[in-house]
Amino acid sequence: MKHPELWSRIEAAIGRHDLLQHPFYQAWTAGKLRGEDLRCYAQEYYHQVAAFPACLSALHSRLCDGPLRRTVLQNLCEEEIEGVPHSELWLDFAEGMGANRDAVRHAAPSASTQELIATFREIAAKRSPFAALGAFYAYESQVARIAGLKAQGLREMYGADARTCSYFTLHSTWDVHHSRVWAEQIDGGMDAANMEEAMEEIVATVEDAAAAMWKGLDGIHQQCGCN
Repeated sequence: MKHPELWSRIEAAIGRHDLLQHPFYQAWTAGKLRGEDLRCYAQEYYHQVAAFPACLSALHSRLCDGPLRRTVLQNLCEEEIEGVPHSELWLDFAEGMGANRDAVRHAAPSASTQELIATFREIAAKRSPFAALGAFYAYESQVARIAGLKAQGLREMYGADARTCSYFTLHSTWDVHHSRVWAEQIDGGMDAANMEEAMEEIVATVEDAAAAMWKGLDGIHQQCGCN
């Protein structure tokens, strides 16, 4: 990377809210969640999965013609158009856990999930493009790290089949690619003349996004009544 100080600070901000350390995901990987906990999670987090493409769209609509706008559009197409939409893959997971996909789709999100979605929408719509990419990097780099462990846990501890695990199987590799693309765009687009100011905004936005993801999972953890 061209800007090691920036990336050191970004990774530190993400590390302060490392979702693999959250009690809910630790219970998941230890096989301690109940079926109802996974159904609760599937229903609640569906709303974030379904909302994320709209965040990409909000950023895309603000960008001038050029490589960055097309990169964001490519990511959006991969989420919604190429293959099965990722929100539908998530509903396969919910259904595999015993939930009704229409009920999941139409359920009202909790206050904590609404706050998570609102944070990403605000970032995509109002902050600088590279700060928004920082938030997307915080999101997709964590998803990439966690998804493979989730899929393994679902198969080995909860008896899930391939269809139920498909969202996580895909994202264990696909979001590695996505997060790398965001990192390359940020690294290549930094203007040396405004480096310090841009760095501060990007790091602050990464912190906001990572904290919102942790708080959103807190809400699910409390809602499910997990110990």
